Order: sequence, then structure tokens, then C-alpha cells
Amino acid sequence: MNRFILSHSQRIDTLFGNVATIPDPAAQAEWSKYLCILVSGFIEESLRILLEEYTTKHAAPVILNFVSREVKEITNCKASKIGSILQRFNPAWESDFLDQIQTKSRIVNEIKDSLDSVVANRHQIAHGRNVGLRYATVSTYYRNVKSAVETMEEVIR
Repeated sequence: MNRFILSHSQRIDTLFGNVATIPDPAAQAEWSKYLCILVSGFIEESLRILLEEYTTKHAAPVILNFVSREVKEITNCKASKIGSILQRFNPAWESDFLDQIQTKSRIVNEIKDSLDSVVANRHQIAHGRNVGLRYATVSTYYRNVKSAVETMEEVIR
């Protein structure tokens, strides 16, 4: 795994471990909202890093400069948006990514739905709405997001 992505993941893993030890369910639920926001950022940052790394290896510096500026604007990384961005680089990447996350899902659409739920919940949290997000739920989302990020890394080669 890319060292920057690994480091980012390890920081989030540590926080998940800390939140798991909180005995008060209400406090744990509040921290789970924060974890959801971090997981959403992890998706976005991982995609940025992987696309910049690919461009560094395969394109001229002026192209890297352009791509670096463009990928800074990536937000709301639902599965379909990730697929759309990957398709702009290489049409095969989109189908490879979507097929692989489906194959890796333990139940139909599990990874896709986790990506989409993280983004949807982040929006609800940012706008002050009650999401009722439990630690166990966000932990499952995160496990699936890490699988999606690993898949992105496999596809972007």
C-alpha cells in the first residue's frame, strides 16, 4: 500500500481503537460522527494520492501539474463518482473498479453502499442533522472503504 495512504489509515485505525473503548454509548455515537467525516476524507485523499502518483510515473511534468490542481477539487466520493473519475483517466479503470468492489463484497453492493453511506452521512453531519450513526456501523463502513481504497490502488497502475 502507498506509504501516505497507509500512514493515514493507521492514524484513523488508532482513533477507531480509542473510540471502541468509550463506555458511554452516547459519547461513542458522537465520536462515530467524527470518524465518519475522517473516513470520507480518507477516500478523497487516497484517490488524490493514487492519481498523482500514477501521473508522476506516466506523464510529463506539465500534465502532473494540471492533474494535481484538478484532483484537489475531488469531493463526495461515492462509488459512481470514483468510477467516473477513473474513467476519465482510462475507460477500463471504471469497470475494473466497480467489478472488483462487487466481487470483494461479502453481500451484494456492500462496499459500494458503504462508500455511498459515508458520503451521505458526512453531508447530514455537516448540516447538523441527526444521523443516528453507531460505532459498529461506521466501523463496518471503514472496513469496506479500506477495501475500496486497496481496489483503487490495484486498478490505478
